[in-house]
Amino acid sequence: MTDQTGLVSVVVATNRASPYLAEALRSVAEQTYSDWELVIVDNGVPDPVALAELVAQHPRSRVLHVPPPVTVSLARNAGVAVSEGAFVVFLDDDDVWHPERLQTQVALLRDAPAAPASYCGGWHMDAASRRIPPSWPASASTAQDMLAGRARMPHICGALLIRRQSFAQVGGFSPELSMMEDFELMLRLLQRGDLVCAPGELVGYRRHDRNATSTSLSNLRVRRDAIDGILARHAWAARVRGDTRSAALLDSHRGFERRRAAREASRATLWAARRLRLADALTEATWGLRHDAAGYAGEFIRRLARRR
Repeated sequence: MTDQTGLVSVVVATNRASPYLAEALRSVAEQTYSDWELVIVDNGVPDPVALAELVAQHPRSRVLHVPPPVTVSLARNAGVAVSEGAFVVFLDDDDVWHPERLQTQVALLRDAPAAPASYCGGWHMDAASRRIPPSWPASASTAQDMLAGRARMPHICGALLIRRQSFAQVGGFSPELSMMEDFELMLRLLQRGDLVCAPGELVGYRRHDRNATSTSLSNLRVRRDAIDGILARHAWAARVRGDTRSAALLDSHRGFERRRAAREASRATLWAARRLRLADALTEATWGLRHDAAGYAGEFIRRLARRR
């Protein structure tokens, strides 16, 4: 039994003809928790008529047209602005939900009124919707440990169910960001308190050749620079407002990410060198040695030793 105070606003931002959108929307319609509304933000879909026909198949759903070009952050913020739910949740146009996803996370937030959001685990799937390893179960951790990088943050923004009030208080997504916008939003939510964990696998994340998140070298470089810049900015802002505790945690997280990225750069150096992509190898070596020489060199030596 639900009531108006438990309404969940589901926001889907899309700018393409996703072959998976129908399955994504169906996973919302099949939720055991029925008190939801659905806002599809069209920020450049090539066939608006086909989108309208698809959305018309689902009750309590509407399409919001936002003329491109806009970032995914702006599109999602626009969707939230026209919605009414006490909770907001984001679904990508190629992902799916477990039928009990909303019921589980709404119950958790009702039992923890101080928590700004709940997060869950999930599974990976391929273009044919088959489950593929690895899954990513969620583990309960404090906001402090997540801010410091000692505990894993929610895997994707779609794993969060956020109180509308908390989303508004942190200012929503940073509108200028089109990459790592979910990471940046999570940092701001974590500075408001502990999130509640739903350890089950409740979100299906699809891997396919149209993913916005690529594992190419160029994309990995952009992502690591974005993470470094976001953490540096948040640490600086915390110091400016006198929050030395958060600043120290964020500085720790930045160091952790640099060490992780340096190891990644070491692996990328060897990968590029074996393919005679010497410019890429030099770029990765330069980055790794500049940001964490010990970690870069250690990983490099371990990788070479394995090949003997």
